[in-house]
Amino acid sequence: MNKKEHPSLTYHEIDGLLYPDLQISGNLEANQQPLGKYGRMAMNHLRNHHPQRFLILQMQGDLMEKIHQVEQEALERLEQLSEQLLRLQPMPETEDTLVRTRHLNQIKSTAEELVLNEIVLRPR
Repeated sequence: MNKKEHPSLTYHEIDGLLYPDLQISGNLEANQQPLGKYGRMAMNHLRNHHPQRFLILQMQGDLMEKIHQVEQEALERLEQLSEQLLRLQPMPETEDTLVRTRHLNQIKSTAEELVLNEIVLRPR
């Protein structure tokens, strides 16, 4: 008879009931790294709009690795887009800091909107 290998689970007891010790990811480092803004947005979007995919990633232990990958990709793309937009729309030649700040905020908003649509809200 062929014996199948079962993963060994550890349990902890709460009020007389045993609960399995499960991790969101197979990688302990990925579980302990805090999520940034875009990672939290990607996780919430996945949980709310693609619950089946969320559960599959969670059960496979790939959820946090995927979310951290989305976070990293979003930050890199945001930086690239901000630089490109600043080259296309250079800083105004003025001493007024409010005008300069407004210009930078508009560039950041445009880049962030593109990143959200391209990377964060795209199903994985």
